[in-house]
Amino acid sequence: MRRPPAVAPMLVLAGLAGWAVACGDGVIEPPPDPPRATTVTVTPATVTFAAQGDTARLAAEVRDQVGRVMEGATVSWSSTDTTAATVDASGLVTAAGNGAATITATSGSASGSATVTVAQAVSAVAVVPAADTLVAGDTLRLRAEATDANGHPVAGVEFTWESGDTSVATVDGSGLVTGTGAGEVEIAATTAGVAGVAQLAVAAPVPTTVAVSPDTVAFAALGDTVRLTAEAFDASGHAVVGAEFTWASSDASVATVDGSGLVTVHDDGTATITAASGSASGSATVTVAQAVSGVTVAPAVDTLVAGDTVRLRAEAMDANGHAVAGAEFTWESGDTLVATVDNAGLVTGVRAGEVEIEATTAGVAGVAQLAVGAPAPMTVAVSPDTVAFAALGDTAQLAAEVRDQIGRVMAGATVSWS
Repeated sequence: MRRPPAVAPMLVLAGLAGWAVACGDGVIEPPPDPPRATTVTVTPATVTFAAQGDTARLAAEVRDQVGRVMEGATVSWSSTDTTAATVDASGLVTAAGNGAATITATSGSASGSATVTVAQAVSAVAVVPAADTLVAGDTLRLRAEATDANGHPVAGVEFTWESGDTSVATVDGSGLVTGTGAGEVEIAATTAGVAGVAQLAVAAPVPTTVAVSPDTVAFAALGDTVRLTAEAFDASGHAVVGAEFTWASSDASVATVDGSGLVTVHDDGTATITAASGSASGSATVTVAQAVSGVTVAPAVDTLVAGDTVRLRAEAMDANGHAVAGAEFTWESGDTLVATVDNAGLVTGVRAGEVEIEATTAGVAGVAQLAVGAPAPMTVAVSPDTVAFAALGDTAQLAAEVRDQIGRVMAGATVSWS
């Protein structure tokens, strides 16, 4: 059997001989280690964002174990908090929300990082509604929203509210606007030195209802007065400040009213007093029913002779001295032995003396003071008025008739003869 030629050992020996010759000095050295990523440097090392959606490109430099840059080394990127910042495979970082994240670049077993901080800065303020109208006395709630440079809302912002003209509208710390007078006004909301405004138009309130107070009034005397007040309200039930009213009476013979709401009564009856503002109106009911406050008897003092008569007249008056029509009186004598009085006020003297005659209505009385005198003889008639005698010693009976000053026979009058 033939043996194969020993070619392989010879080639190995030849190779070793060639390597030894190449070293020149006769020392055999091993080949160098392949490059291995040892450090990764990320630039920039810190990034601060003021708006969500902003981006920044990070770069990673990879060096091997001997400090040489490894061009084309594979790098992977990651974020410790993707709610704050995300990073893509190329190192492009995007701000996602307020906060901080560490962005890491890894190559092999080596890594480096950068710190990313997101703190939104207010770039604009919007007030909604941006334009609106309201009526003086009404309220409107405004809302303000702050946004960053990319239009993303900035949470947790506090605003300072201010009215450009408080005579037109005021605003409180929560953005509640109250119309105070007709006109136009800007309402500003400010935070971090950035302001937004709303343009508001405030209209004068339109009265839709009118309330008159008091709404019922009862009078007991002519000439009495009362001041009525009127208040106008708009459709929202807010008082219309400064509303002007026109006053009117449904029956001026009973009650009149002036331009300020002062009512004066003139006669018994009922009248409706109306206050109008624009197309709205309200009213009060006025009732006049005189009450007797005093009674006068005329004549208040008089004299008469027993047997004579005198007609007394009574008049009832209210608290203001106005006559109360239709009053009926009850008449009474304080001493019927001196004088009597009938239901019509006719007094008859009975005998000499003094007496009060009283007229009463509605529990109120008036009196007349009367003096009754005895009748005085005024004429004496003797009958027969002529007598002729034919003989001495004859007699004749004469009669005397005494009459008083009004011609009444005074029976029993004392007569002296001469």
